[in-house]
Amino acid sequence: MSVLDIKLERAFDVFDSDRDGRLEKADVIGLSDRLAESLGCAPETVATLRTSLADLWDTVFHAMDKNADGGVDRQEFRSAFRARIVTDQNRIWERIRNMSNAWTELGDRDGDGMLSREEYTSLLHGMFRLPRETFDEAFNELDVDGDGQLSRDEISSAMKEYYTSENYAARGNQFFGRL
Repeated sequence: MSVLDIKLERAFDVFDSDRDGRLEKADVIGLSDRLAESLGCAPETVATLRTSLADLWDTVFHAMDKNADGGVDRQEFRSAFRARIVTDQNRIWERIRNMSNAWTELGDRDGDGMLSREEYTSLLHGMFRLPRETFDEAFNELDVDGDGQLSRDEISSAMKEYYTSENYAARGNQFFGRL
């Protein structure tokens, strides 16, 4: 299995919030509800994130459902994501960047436009329910300039590396924790 396949498997698991081996629209949009719950805020607070996740489903994930059964299995996800990255990269990145910006804004509790280690860890733990230690380690790799904060550019760059790089040593591979 290639490095990219390993990362796509992990991404599938992160989005499959009910762990049934299929991605459905409710799984993807439900990530916003998980985040609202973990931040202790009302669901309407995450409306922008919810909208960006719905758009991500409607424009990217839904098209992966080759057998039209309303869900995307691992194989459909992996093969379609690889194909779409090559043919439709700009459209995918626009959607991913919108989602990333929406959750970064929610996680940026002090309003400085950056994510501190605690903000980043709380945000991703709340949204994806992975152990906090996973994201604490990842933060060190993703903080390219070593200023103790993650900028939107650092986050966007890491996400792009995560979903495209075949280089095992790429910093962005750490986005969801160590491979």
